[in-house]
Amino acid sequence: MKKKGLNKAYLLVCIFYTVYYITLGVFYPYANLYYERLGFSGSQIGLMTSLGMIAAMLITPLWGILSDKFKNPRAVIAFLLAMAGVSSLIWSMQKAFVPVLILSVIFAVFRQNTSSLIDAFGVQVCDEQNKDFGFARSMGSLGYLLGSFVIANLLFAFGCSGPYMQVYVFCSFVGSVMILFIPHRHQMESSKSNEKLSVHLVELLKNRDYLFILMMMLLTIMVMDTVMNYAGNHLIYTLHQSDSMIGIASFAQVFPEILILMVANRIFSKMKTSQIFMVGALAQIVRFTLCASSSSIVVFLAATALNGVSIAVCSVAYVSYIYQKVNPNVLNSAMAIYATVYTIGSAILNQVFGFVYQYGTSYHLFWISAFTAMIAFVLVLLNCRLDQ
Repeated sequence: MKKKGLNKAYLLVCIFYTVYYITLGVFYPYANLYYERLGFSGSQIGLMTSLGMIAAMLITPLWGILSDKFKNPRAVIAFLLAMAGVSSLIWSMQKAFVPVLILSVIFAVFRQNTSSLIDAFGVQVCDEQNKDFGFARSMGSLGYLLGSFVIANLLFAFGCSGPYMQVYVFCSFVGSVMILFIPHRHQMESSKSNEKLSVHLVELLKNRDYLFILMMMLLTIMVMDTVMNYAGNHLIYTLHQSDSMIGIASFAQVFPEILILMVANRIFSKMKTSQIFMVGALAQIVRFTLCASSSSIVVFLAATALNGVSIAVCSVAYVSYIYQKVNPNVLNSAMAIYATVYTIGSAILNQVFGFVYQYGTSYHLFWISAFTAMIAFVLVLLNCRLDQ
């Protein structure tokens, strides 16, 4: 059981998570809707997202390797946040497809996958301070709620529409400065040579537990995040709701998530790993089956509340499992590779979902998401190593 109470490092981690996730809340729920309002087709939206992810995929492992080699993840994260703020400001000034495409790719290189390095850093600091990582991560969900619901609705009332890039830029720069002041005691032994780090990396890629969690991530959180890129489109163009409903849906999604994440570690400590992973898969199955089979906004909002269970499993249990199963000398690299695999899968799936949305309906996207979660559930049942 982790100690309760706050100290300087843990308090700063919690505040940092809040600030960082505000940037996600003011951007992600509104990005695809923004593209559609610029006149881009579903296939163009899918292409733009996919190319950005491919570009991020090529460079993300470098961030993790640099963090492990120099034992300074704070500097790497600060750099990524600052560059994301600069590139997002330029991106938001473009309107034509080609400039938006180019800037979205540059923006994605710095924006995409930063959360994986942040989680690696966060779980290390929480472990060093003997604090609850789940609670710290719940502050991120609180930040997402502040961004997607409170800030977004306030700006919407003043005639602004999302994504709200002024807020994104401000919080990115605040976060880039803040993380440099979080005390961090390096528990990992210093690598004495590039050869030693490379040996650890080879061992990582042979780690069966790590490879399994990569597969689970692809079938659950990766699919869930990708389909939720179209949640705003589903609300506005399929369920015929107003823009304000995007904020309400974000509230329905994130508020239960905050409460669940606050107690996730205590609940998970009483469960087997296989049980935790099955609960996450079941929550995704139920959620997207309901979304796919009903046109009721009430059903959609109720199903969205199950997001908290999935996020608790994917962002707390998965990260903690990686932390326990991989060599600490390559933890940042492990999380960067995890994010890269996520990016590869998302790039492919975004393109597929773009065509599905253009030639089908958003309901088809929900059915696909429910089906992949069923596969994940079966894989957990068949894996005898999880509870060892």
